[in-house]
Amino acid sequence: MENSSRLFVLFIAACSVLALAFMIVYWSRVKELRITYQKLFDNNPLPIYVLHRGTLKILAVNRAMCNLYGYTEAEFLKMTALDIRPEADREPFRKYVNRKNKRENTGGEAVHCKKDGNCFTVRYTFHRLPPASSQAVLVTITDLEQRLKDQARIGDLLSMYEAVNRATHDVIWEYDLVNDKLYWMQGFQETYGYTRELSPADFWRMERVHPEDRLQTISVFRDIVRNCQPDWVVEYRYLCADGSSKFVRDKGCLLCAPDGSALRLVGAMQDIDRQKRYEQQLLEQNKQLRDIAWINSHEVRRPLGNLLGLTGLLLDTARSGGNTLQLAELLEQSCGELDEAVARINARATERDAFPGNAATG
Repeated sequence: MENSSRLFVLFIAACSVLALAFMIVYWSRVKELRITYQKLFDNNPLPIYVLHRGTLKILAVNRAMCNLYGYTEAEFLKMTALDIRPEADREPFRKYVNRKNKRENTGGEAVHCKKDGNCFTVRYTFHRLPPASSQAVLVTITDLEQRLKDQARIGDLLSMYEAVNRATHDVIWEYDLVNDKLYWMQGFQETYGYTRELSPADFWRMERVHPEDRLQTISVFRDIVRNCQPDWVVEYRYLCADGSSKFVRDKGCLLCAPDGSALRLVGAMQDIDRQKRYEQQLLEQNKQLRDIAWINSHEVRRPLGNLLGLTGLLLDTARSGGNTLQLAELLEQSCGELDEAVARINARATERDAFPGNAATG
């Protein structure tokens, strides 16, 4: 009996030691978790504060909250959530917080005020903290002011782009190589006549590039992507919806990832059809002028030289009383050759004058 009692006491003592060890480990883990969660709260880049739903008192704030609003932690802990709102927004906020049957993780947009009096737009989100009966609510804040400024700046840039696009008639396009998506910006329909439904969607097929230029253009763009060429200029003919074609100068850039893989092609198609056709006119006119110069140097100078020589012989023969009939016939023949040469020059010159665009270019 005595041994049984001793064993029972030892068992109770062992259980107590184990329970004590377990409690020490448990509370040590709880302390570690509390420290970890406190660090996560304090070092979170998003402004966060803990709100008491009943009193609206601010129970805790993190560093980002202090940095954004300009208050110290001690100052925040003496304030309520109403103090960071304009006077007109305080009563609606109080009603919102006390509203029953509110969904979890709800929020909205509001105007908040900093310590220096400046007001700005934020998005706030409520997260109820355990246990369910707790009145504590964790509130995360997202500063929308910079986003709104960025959106306004983007709007200004888009307006500027549209103005430049109207002035230059360039058509901007973008090809997403990762997702194989081709996007056309404003001006494509006005310049080339295609509706949005008929706008080409397959970049590498290039079905709207002139058949005679298509393979070469595809090859050039493949080389641009393969070599990660940052800037490029390509010229080719582009088919319009009415069946005609236009010369275009396509210039743009290739955006690549840090590892060198190609991400996006961005280009601006400039209509250079009038310029190209004018260049062709100049080339044709230069050819005509070279032909005229050749006629002048070969076919005009020969009969003209004959005429000068025959004229001298004719004068000498006439002074000596000789027969000038044969010389007169040769003179007539040379005059005919000279007339034919002049006629050919006039014909080529007439072709030049009749060539399209000469009247406009002078």
